[in-house]
Amino acid sequence: MADVQTAEQQSTDSTDSKDGWVTKSLQERPPPPPLPTGWIVRRCKSQPGTIFYYHQETGESQWEMPVVYTPPPRLTEEAQERQQEQLMPPASSKETNSLLAAPFSSNANKREAPSLQAQPQPALKKTKTSSSSGTSSSGSPKEVRALHILRKHRDSRRPASWREAKITKTKEEAIGELAEFQEILQESAEDPEELRATFEELARTESDCTSAKRGGDLGFFGRGKMQAPFEKASFALGVGDLSDIVETSSGVHLILRVG
Repeated sequence: MADVQTAEQQSTDSTDSKDGWVTKSLQERPPPPPLPTGWIVRRCKSQPGTIFYYHQETGESQWEMPVVYTPPPRLTEEAQERQQEQLMPPASSKETNSLLAAPFSSNANKREAPSLQAQPQPALKKTKTSSSSGTSSSGSPKEVRALHILRKHRDSRRPASWREAKITKTKEEAIGELAEFQEILQESAEDPEELRATFEELARTESDCTSAKRGGDLGFFGRGKMQAPFEKASFALGVGDLSDIVETSSGVHLILRVG
């Protein structure tokens, strides 16, 4: 009997030990939170062992883990009333005394009724709406969306950026740096999702444009909004295509059309 009790006690102790180890492991390394709807994890082919996050509907990709947005709790009607009472300024003592001292009169509570006549409303401005196709009659797009990486040099019209207060490199050196980025991007050219993720990551750290914080995203723009060489190269690209090195007065660029 003693031997049986000892075996049962050892089994219990072993189970408690395993449970304690699991609990401790979860406390030290808790599981990651669930991804927002539409996001999935992809493996990076050009960088083995690395992952990135891809949205299946919008085509957006990024290295950082997306976060689920949690809206603030909605206040009940009672809580809203209490909040409004706290925000209302208290009546002054003079106002309170005048209200208390005022004699009762049948006309005291009569107020002028608001006018029911309709007030003239401002005319609405008519806005031009673009066609659903987003293309002109000639078949070329009216707008494109592009990401870019800008490298400035000492002959740029403003040789300074958030990366360097004073840029002294030559144009040839700037072109050489972009050529290195171009080689990196070419490795992901077969996978549009990976190409965009790699481009955005390079833009965030290597672009001299303030759009670097958005992964180089310039949004949609039409003709006449950018410098002529940049516009020409952007509109010549297909969606998902990477440009060659483009020169403008701002510096030298790599462009990726995404829309």
